[in-house]
Amino acid sequence: MKLRRLMLVLVCALAASAQTGIVAKKRVAAKEKPVCSRGAICFSGRAAGGSEFRRAINGELRLVLEPGWTIRVEPTRPAGECLEFASVATEPYRAHRDLDIDMSYGWTAEEEVGTSPREFHFVTNCADLEVESDRLSKALWGYSYPKEAVEKALMEMGSSPMGTGRLWITKSKVSHADETAEDKLGKIEWMEFSVEIKLPRRK
Repeated sequence: MKLRRLMLVLVCALAASAQTGIVAKKRVAAKEKPVCSRGAICFSGRAAGGSEFRRAINGELRLVLEPGWTIRVEPTRPAGECLEFASVATEPYRAHRDLDIDMSYGWTAEEEVGTSPREFHFVTNCADLEVESDRLSKALWGYSYPKEAVEKALMEMGSSPMGTGRLWITKSKVSHADETAEDKLGKIEWMEFSVEIKLPRRK
């Protein structure tokens, strides 16, 4: 419980920092080699240009790199608002995060491809997505809810069964050919990567 409270305090602090324009730079650990822990689901892939990368995790989930790129964990049968499982569970929520490989928040292409491993969390079903989305909404926009409801959401946020993932960018090509005077962040032409996925234990 103490660990969860600390995590939630950090979530709120990071969200506040993002609102004031203070965004901490991430570690750069490009020399760390990919690993595949016992019991994990591991695979490699390549993303280039405007192409989308998709790979099944199991019969119910898939990992997607959406052009740009953004790491997503999706249900194999999306429906209604049940479309993506990682963004609700991966901090920070109002700043550049490990899901983003997209030169946002002033990051250069070199910084993006040089940051590994990228670590993320995800729920694994639509019911947990709905629960965690409600908790996150109360945590980020507390002024719209009763104080008791916000406190309860903060205490319980992230308590749904979570999967974890790591993505290492192992090779890449960066270009600055299309730069303008206003945009000198560069472009990722392509990247190769390795992924490790750990699913929560079924009860």
